[in-house]
Amino acid sequence: MSGKLKVSIDRKGCINCRQCWNTCPEFFEQNQKDTYSQIISKYRIENNPGEGEAPAKLGEKIRKAADLCQARIIHIYVTAS
Repeated sequence: MSGKLKVSIDRKGCINCRQCWNTCPEFFEQNQKDTYSQIISKYRIENNPGEGEAPAKLGEKIRKAADLCQARIIHIYVTAS
């Protein structure tokens, strides 16, 4: 699959289960101030910690992180390249 993945996180629904940033630290991290999951700055859209775009090569790990998220707050959409 080519293109990029658009990812959104409902940050306020985060329960800090650590699954996303442990599974895919190349894309997700814990915010040190509010402790919620966020997208690392490199991949953020308009500096929004809850929205990002990742290359397809991270797709498998991002999908795994979303599947492991106990709160089901990570949403993935495929965009054109």
